[in-house]
Amino acid sequence: MAEKGLDLDGARNKINKIDEEIVKLLNERAATCKELGKIKSALNMDVLDMNREGQVLERVTSAADEAPPEGVRAVYREIISMCRNMQLPTSIAYLGPAGSFSHEAAVQVFGAASRFSPCRRIKKIFIEVDIGRCDVGVVPLENSIEGAVNETLDCFIDYPLAITGEIQLRITQNLIVNPQVDSLSSIERIYSHPQALAQCDGYITKYLSDKDIVVTESTARAAEHVLRDIKGAAIASKAAAELNGLKIYEAGIEDTPNNYTRFATIRKCDPPETGVKTSAIFALEHVPGSLAGILDIFAKRNVNVTMVLSRPMPSRSWEYYFYIDFEGSISDENVAQVLKDMRGKTRFLRVLGSYSKLL
Repeated sequence: MAEKGLDLDGARNKINKIDEEIVKLLNERAATCKELGKIKSALNMDVLDMNREGQVLERVTSAADEAPPEGVRAVYREIISMCRNMQLPTSIAYLGPAGSFSHEAAVQVFGAASRFSPCRRIKKIFIEVDIGRCDVGVVPLENSIEGAVNETLDCFIDYPLAITGEIQLRITQNLIVNPQVDSLSSIERIYSHPQALAQCDGYITKYLSDKDIVVTESTARAAEHVLRDIKGAAIASKAAAELNGLKIYEAGIEDTPNNYTRFATIRKCDPPETGVKTSAIFALEHVPGSLAGILDIFAKRNVNVTMVLSRPMPSRSWEYYFYIDFEGSISDENVAQVLKDMRGKTRFLRVLGSYSKLL
């Protein structure tokens, strides 16, 4: 609470003293983290520990009183990012360029002090993490309106990477134009990613049905096209508009406000065994009732399946592998028994990891 009797200068002087104390404590925290880095190195421990970082964020957020909890969380995310990167710089691969929703998700979770590596394709993210050029990948997994991102699911078959966390990001799509554009009549082309176009189908049908649609590899790339095309407009994020010096002609043009994208953080490591959710991929004999038999295992063990999807097997026509999400972790007795029972009924089973929501 503010002290009674403080005038403007008195309040500002008090803030200055508080800031000095905060910086002093930040210096102390940074020095301690350097020592922690040496300890981890001696013990051959990984610098990046998302579970530990999550615990720190929860603790400081719950301690917030006068300060808004979300503000405290955002500030501490950057403090953690700074201290982690003092121990060992963390490199994050994401679907770029900068200004994409993948970039926004990555920055919000790993902090601006991390090193970010934009990739033109989701497959490239998997490659960068698999060969060790990046420590972590952030890949879109599922949209609440458009469903699963098939390229991501297919890459889990080809690359032996684990899911270590989940990010849920609210998606707001905007119609972005050159600052000189002042009417829809001067627009001839709309640039965007297929999912963004689908999410804004109602707006496009109502206001932009006479425009040419140009598909791009990401919404951020769509904004870059508008820089070179004054008669073009992009459907993209606010960040993409700001980074490119463009104007938001209309904000929030998605068809429904319940528009979220679920991202997965991926690493080259053993699948984590703790979390609130587990993901796996498996293949079955091509016989009647095989999938029902798998789902029956979950029902008998009272384990809730939250998503199950099929994807074609590239090497076997008209046969499929399955991606499944379910509640619980590998370390849970019930889940461990489910996985044991599944191994007896599947041709192939790989657990991608147990994990929790990071954002």
